[in-house]
Amino acid sequence: MLTMPFVVAVEPDDLKVLNRVVKDGRKVELEWLAAARDLHGTKFLRGKALSQARGEIRTEFHRLRDRGKLTGTRDLVVAREVRAELKRRRMDGEFEPVPAEQAAMPGRRVGTGPRHYHRSSADDRTTMTARMPVRLPGDLGEQLVRACHWTSAPAATALWEWQTRWGDGQEVIMREAQRRGAVTIIDLWCAMSAARPDADSLLEKAKLQDQIVTTGDIIRAAVKRATR
Repeated sequence: MLTMPFVVAVEPDDLKVLNRVVKDGRKVELEWLAAARDLHGTKFLRGKALSQARGEIRTEFHRLRDRGKLTGTRDLVVAREVRAELKRRRMDGEFEPVPAEQAAMPGRRVGTGPRHYHRSSADDRTTMTARMPVRLPGDLGEQLVRACHWTSAPAATALWEWQTRWGDGQEVIMREAQRRGAVTIIDLWCAMSAARPDADSLLEKAKLQDQIVTTGDIIRAAVKRATR
């Protein structure tokens, strides 16, 4: 089966709980396999009969995994919950492929800077310091990418228009200067003279940013579902 890889920032505590869920799921799988072998009487079989019984067990085992009934790996647990999360958000319908020129664009999508990954309360900021690799079935991964792209497309377009209207603010200019290694007089002058959006414009931007849905958002929500 073709798979699609993702690496997602998550909260360390969520990852710990997810690992326990996966461990419990693997225990259930092993118990199912033991029961299936007893049912088929594999310890009393030999030769062709044993091979046939093992084949039937493998077929049923993979069928139950595909249906999300057996989930003994992280990939299986997350895939099951990603499907449920997409359905909950009504993002499980048909979507066009992501245009090639947009799929190849480097960096974060517009509207998904650092603040996108924090809760609104300063006292309840998310610390997503853990990195979680996961592989989803190819069809599910493609559904996830397409659904996030087209669901976010109207807000992303509006954010580009907002950016064109207001340009880089003081914070962005200073951050870029610091990233280059030194803040110059020109940087300070540019920051001081940068256009300052009014309160209504800032609120508009925040609302648009809230409408951006990333693949990471969905996968993190799936992890939350799995660990509840």
